[in-house]
Amino acid sequence: MKMLFLRLALLFVVLSPMVLAQESLEGALRLPQDPRAWITGTPITTESMRGKAIVLYFFEEGCPRCREKWPAIVAAAKQSRGKPVMLIAVNSGSPPDRLARYVKEQGLDFPVIADVDRSLEKAAGVQAVSLNNIWQARVIDPDGKLQLGDGGDIPGTLESAAASANWNVDPEKFPAEMLPTWQMVEFGNYAGAAKMVTRYSRDGKPAVKSAGEILQAFVVGKLNESVALAEQVAQDGNAWQAFRRYDTIKSEFAGYTLPVAVESEWLRLKNDESIKTEIEAVKLYQTALKIIASGRANPARVKAMKDKIIEKYPGTEAAQLASAMQ
Repeated sequence: MKMLFLRLALLFVVLSPMVLAQESLEGALRLPQDPRAWITGTPITTESMRGKAIVLYFFEEGCPRCREKWPAIVAAAKQSRGKPVMLIAVNSGSPPDRLARYVKEQGLDFPVIADVDRSLEKAAGVQAVSLNNIWQARVIDPDGKLQLGDGGDIPGTLESAAASANWNVDPEKFPAEMLPTWQMVEFGNYAGAAKMVTRYSRDGKPAVKSAGEILQAFVVGKLNESVALAEQVAQDGNAWQAFRRYDTIKSEFAGYTLPVAVESEWLRLKNDESIKTEIEAVKLYQTALKIIASGRANPARVKAMKDKIIEKYPGTEAAQLASAMQ
């Protein structure tokens, strides 16, 4: 039971208290969202990579033959940075501190995930990586679907994965000074880019202003898609899911001008008694996860927290998650 809670904690501990879990593409592999799982780089999601491709390279740091391949892999990762594909190395089962030293020794400057409990490895359908099972790769294609990759030929896998992928917004249209902002928008960090997107769209230089307007139009398009989906969920009668979507919109698109309906619907739903109950349940659930992740909870306490969520908030999503644990 404790291990199940810990795995869920990796998904939930850094999320907004109003949101139980990040929604992902249908059938997509979930990447860990706890920053502590990323030895290098910051958490990304399959949603932010929609239209682009991800190559996951599963490795075992004790493998001498794997060490020999790193220079070619590092070079291929650098060459692919101008293409709509990202290489992410995944190490299974090793402590983060030991892995961090290895990453530094090998000069790996692309994202590296510490898959301590091997949950990502298992979710990707990879048999336990070891000295007897090396060079494993998976590709998350532009539609978010999981495909096989050639772990023995990461440069070739990156090239073939990029061939079917596209940028949401072509970076060649942007002056060099705008590329950091373009990258944030391209990978779904809309709130982080808001200030600069607004500034660039009002810039006195025609080329910069034009490029800023392109970024702004793209973000507004994504905002409108999210609002339309939230409205549809609300019309279908699922108040809690609608509230979650509106809450996500408010955080994901912070810094932009939101439709008036977003704030009004969010407030209306937030004041609904059933939503208040769901929010309280989420907070208790996430508090339990944090305690468990800290290592201070014994099995008896874990069971007591689980039972409290189920008994105090029956019918909520948090209670359903708690009751599903063995």
